[in-house]
Amino acid sequence: MHQTSYEFNRNQAARYTFRSEGPRSIEKIVEFTPTTFKNIFNLAFGDLLPDGTIDDIAKSNNGDIVKVLSTVVKILDDFTARYPRATVYFAGSTAQRTRLYGRIIKTYHSLFKSHFDITVIIKGGGENGYRQLVFDPLKNLDYTAFLIKRIA
Repeated sequence: MHQTSYEFNRNQAARYTFRSEGPRSIEKIVEFTPTTFKNIFNLAFGDLLPDGTIDDIAKSNNGDIVKVLSTVVKILDDFTARYPRATVYFAGSTAQRTRLYGRIIKTYHSLFKSHFDITVIIKGGGENGYRQLVFDPLKNLDYTAFLIKRIA
């Protein structure tokens, strides 16, 4: 993504913070937590609350969505450079946000595909009612989640 991004800090091995600047100054957090599956990490993103937790349903409306999401992509790149065996799982906290993430991946796929293998999870088929497919920017699917792995 060749968009302007915010400076970010890596506060812990898998926790990053940055500040969204618009009508308000909002501290954002991106955190990667291990799942029960080996080398798969969940990406959590949202506003940092005073107790240190993440509000992933906040609607900041700070006028800087492109810059914020560009920062999240740069953080994803930093994390996977540090942990090249990691696969990062993420989905929006709402169906609308998941669709937004799908549009971003589709728009910037030509840039992303040189750095990452991108897989999507969709409903239908599979033993648990879900299927995992290689992301195809030409298909219009209803995504449930995404998996990103750095290309070695």
